[in-house]
Amino acid sequence: MYPKLYINSTNLLTQKQQQEIAELTTFCRHHDGIDLSYPSEEEDLAHFLAYLPDGHLAACLALIPYEDDLMECSAFTHPDDRQQGCFTRLLEEALSRHPDTDLLFAVSENCPDTLKTLEALDAEKGAEEHIMECSLSSYPHNTASNGLRNHHPFSITRTSGTEYALSCSGVLCGFASAEPVSADTVCLHHVEIVPEYRNRGYGTAFLLLLLPALSKESFQKAVLQVSGDNAAAIALYKKTGFSVTKTLSYYFY
Repeated sequence: MYPKLYINSTNLLTQKQQQEIAELTTFCRHHDGIDLSYPSEEEDLAHFLAYLPDGHLAACLALIPYEDDLMECSAFTHPDDRQQGCFTRLLEEALSRHPDTDLLFAVSENCPDTLKTLEALDAEKGAEEHIMECSLSSYPHNTASNGLRNHHPFSITRTSGTEYALSCSGVLCGFASAEPVSADTVCLHHVEIVPEYRNRGYGTAFLLLLLPALSKESFQKAVLQVSGDNAAAIALYKKTGFSVTKTLSYYFY
């Protein structure tokens, strides 16, 4: 028999609830070997919390608006309380509040409990995304010049605090964003080469200039996300020093 649960739904978490969620999700991440986060400090989200009669938080679930009829679902259940209906109760409550909304789950392949749960729900697996990392210590200041010796004269310009642009012979041909996520780690977003310059080595040239520039700013690691079906981008990132560290799968329900 499933335990009695007390469901609390809210759009604004109290400080005590945030602390309870932080303790729960930290334990789950260590137990499952994952680093997915729960949006406890974001505003205007729908939170659903499952408490056992003794008052401890067994599970939490948040719905994050994604599109008009699609919301991303982030959920954690304490390992000791799994397979006891906690997640199911929270999901039923969430769907009762948003009956015409499809849900999107981002899942680490390292967590078999989550995969079993989604399989039981008949959730449909969609795309995969790879998390890739590069050690910037492998980019001494002369790496770019060595790597670009046989290329056209490329240069990069920092156009704002986190935005960079690639030029070739003075012509703008690429853009990227490098957002710090910690004191020593920077995340690359929207690495893009202007269409007419693609498949000509400009992406390689861009990264061989950008990564040493980030190393000079005392960053030790660069990270990024790339779609699992984007073979060209994955090949480019591997060529310039990145490797896949984990894979996220997206399921629709």
